[in-house]
Amino acid sequence: MPIRKPDVLEIHCDWRAGFQYRPGFRGSLGYLLDWSGCGGLNLKRDLTLSSPTVGKIGPTVQCIGLIERLYMDGGSAGPMDFRVYVGRGTAANVLNHFAQPLENLRVKLAWAVIDFDESGDTWFEAAHLKSPDTAEALIDTVQGAPRLFLDNQPTTLSEQLDVRFFCFEFQVVPAPKKSTTLEFATNAQERRITKWGTPA
Repeated sequence: MPIRKPDVLEIHCDWRAGFQYRPGFRGSLGYLLDWSGCGGLNLKRDLTLSSPTVGKIGPTVQCIGLIERLYMDGGSAGPMDFRVYVGRGTAANVLNHFAQPLENLRVKLAWAVIDFDESGDTWFEAAHLKSPDTAEALIDTVQGAPRLFLDNQPTTLSEQLDVRFFCFEFQVVPAPKKSTTLEFATNAQERRITKWGTPA
């Protein structure tokens, strides 16, 4: 997880390995754990996956989807970009809900990323919400349009497994007068805590 400057967080995860986790894998795995709001879109944790045991994660985890990319630029009030792979049911729910104009862009979400420290030969929490358990945010907009995209063509998990998932991308900003304490790390020893949002 490279940290290019203090206000930038960029994580890339192996989402395919998350769907097919086997002991011996070494890399980053990211989970979208909660996503609800926008006028009643409450995505279910319909995926039950094997995982390393790290913090509150593992040996199995129930999640909405697997994160491929998490990016934050701009410090405590900056946007956060997510690229997540979800199943067919979740994709259909997102598509149906966002087919109509939205008046409410408020959303609550939670995520967790784990990674492997080669030097310490151990798994560690690379990114998670420290307090509260969910972040209150708004779907960001550009010229009034929500910054949210769902690929209408699925991606196959591998050449050997014809299991298909959909890429779900969205960008969020902190909800007004709300803040979340985030913790992330580049290895098992070094951690950084930052506030995302503005206090009431």
